[in-house]
Amino acid sequence: MSSDARVTDVAYSRYDGPRAGRFAAIWSLARWSSLRALGARRGWKAKLIPITLILLGFAPGIVVLGLRALFGPSVFKGGLADALPYSDYAGIISIVILIFSVVVTPELVCPDRRDRTLSLYFSTAISRGDYVAGKVLAALMPILLVTLAPPLILYAGNMLFAVHPLAYLERHWLDIFRIIGAGLLIGIYYALVGLAVSSLTARRAFAVGGYLAFLAIPTVIGGVLAHALDERYLRLLAFAAVPLQAARGLYPGYSDEGHISAGVWAATSVELMVVALAVLAIRYGRDTG
Repeated sequence: MSSDARVTDVAYSRYDGPRAGRFAAIWSLARWSSLRALGARRGWKAKLIPITLILLGFAPGIVVLGLRALFGPSVFKGGLADALPYSDYAGIISIVILIFSVVVTPELVCPDRRDRTLSLYFSTAISRGDYVAGKVLAALMPILLVTLAPPLILYAGNMLFAVHPLAYLERHWLDIFRIIGAGLLIGIYYALVGLAVSSLTARRAFAVGGYLAFLAIPTVIGGVLAHALDERYLRLLAFAAVPLQAARGLYPGYSDEGHISAGVWAATSVELMVVALAVLAIRYGRDTG
């Protein structure tokens, strides 16, 4: 070794490249978190369940459109819209939406607590609020694959198979906004509630169990008490159904067997989302554990 050799710097190097700003940091966190939740850069087992659930979410629409393509308009005498109404799509795949949110949301926050990486996030340009915003966006993006994308594909297929596509669009253009509104309402609800429950533990199994219990137990209790006491508003304890009923209210012809208005369901959805946001604010306001 030369006698002139020496160590000149042992510290971390300073980043001198371009800085994209806070929104870019939130988007980067959201994008990579959502991809990880869907199994990116992980084994095939981690990808199997999310991909299967997404395909199941598209299945009803694909079946209806496939039958129409094979057998022509006569297969549905009442029309494609009557065969699978947009207002009923989320209800038909409600179990898929629930399971998908249970699979995705714990994976977004539990590993950070388990591996104690929260302090690393907060030591960078990511603030606590940015972290929560990024994780909410990370949960929403994949959930929209089962709440928003399937009915939009169904709408596109209905328009394509219509005798006069432009006339179909002219008659049903409001359905586009209803589909988007319903998909966002259901997606945001499940994203916020799932993240709030998952933020309470570092164990993914506990988060999954707690999330299912939060949705299932009040639903059962509310249904039993509503029937026993003849009190219709106890049905609002069906937390899993709350956003679905609220979303149905965006479409004409809304009806409810308990005669609860869509506005009441929507108000309950908003209240639960506010509570979920409060839980996230408390958990990430001071806690980095």
